[in-house]
Amino acid sequence: MGDEVNATVSLFAGPPAAQGVPWLVVFTACVAAAAAALLVWGLLRGRLPASIGVAAVLLPIGAYGLASLYMLEGSKQVAFCGSCHVMTPIMHSLASNDGSLAAIHYSRGLVPHDDACFTCHSGYGIWGGVHAKMAGVMHMVRSATGWYTLPIALNGTFDIDSCLNCHAFSPSFRAVAAHQDPDLQKQLLSRELSCTGTCHPAAHPESALTGGGPTS
Repeated sequence: MGDEVNATVSLFAGPPAAQGVPWLVVFTACVAAAAAALLVWGLLRGRLPASIGVAAVLLPIGAYGLASLYMLEGSKQVAFCGSCHVMTPIMHSLASNDGSLAAIHYSRGLVPHDDACFTCHSGYGIWGGVHAKMAGVMHMVRSATGWYTLPIALNGTFDIDSCLNCHAFSPSFRAVAAHQDPDLQKQLLSRELSCTGTCHPAAHPESALTGGGPTS
C-alpha cells in the first residue's frame, strides 16, 4: 500500500521527464566546443590555415543559430511566457481556474501544461508555429523596451483555427445545434465571429490583462 501511495505522489509531482537525448542541446554544445577549440588553436599557433579560418568563423555563427533555435523552443513554455511581468497575471489566471476559457482548458488538462500558451496561440497549418514564435519575439521586444499599452489587447478576433483544429471533428461539438447552423458556420469561417467572448467565455479575464509584477 505504501508503495502505491508513493507512486501516486510521484505521478502527481509534475509532468513525466522528457525521454530520449536532447539532440539540439548536444549538437549546439559540440559546435560551440569545436569553435572554442579552433580559437584556442589559433591563439597558440598565432594564425590558422585559410580553410580552418573559415570554419573558425562559421562555427560560432552556427552555434549562435542553434542556441537561438533552442531558445525559441523554450519560449513555447508557459513558465517562459509568465516570466514577463506583464504576462504574470495571465499565468496566475490559468492556475486559479477562474472560469476563463484558457483556465478551463488548462485545469482540465485539455492542453499541454508546459506549452499551453503556444498551443492556443500558434494557430494551425505549416506557418502557425512560425507566426506564433515571431509574435513571441515581438512580445519580448515590447517588454524590454516598454513599447506596450495596458490593458493588453488582441489585434482582431482570436484565430479560431486553434479552436477548430481540436474541436471541429469532435462528435460532441458537431452535436450542438448552434454549430450546425449554416449562417453561424459562415460567420466563423469568415472570421466575422469568434468562439471566445461570444458563445464561450473570454480566453482571459479582463483583470488579467492589466499587467502586474513578478510577485503579483
